Amino acid sequence: MMTLYHNPRCSKSRQALAMCEASSLDVQIHLYLNKPLSSEELRSILSRLHGPLKNAIRLKDPKFKSVDSSTLEPANLESVVDFLSKHGHLMERPLLDTGSISCVGRPVELLLPFL
Repeated sequence: MMTLYHNPRCSKSRQALAMCEASSLDVQIHLYLNKPLSSEELRSILSRLHGPLKNAIRLKDPKFKSVDSSTLEPANLESVVDFLSKHGHLMERPLLDTGSISCVGRPVELLLPFL
């Protein structure tokens, strides 16, 4: 089963949700801000990430500048897992996980091949 890691306040995430709902596939919706991901869940998702690991972090978000990112190594899986387990609100969204690959929907059209 696929999972969409979704933030209802984000327009791109809402677009991804609409795409999932329009598909014939069964997609589970995970509101990751309400139910934060464990380190193990993050590690699993990010180990299957299509593209660079840094794409999973909202590096341009103003809130990124307000947190300690001095130990973050954006190309290192364990570093990104550690960072996002502490600062889950800075995980890029929408993120679709098929179980074999995960993909950040920026732009949301990147999710179309999986739906």
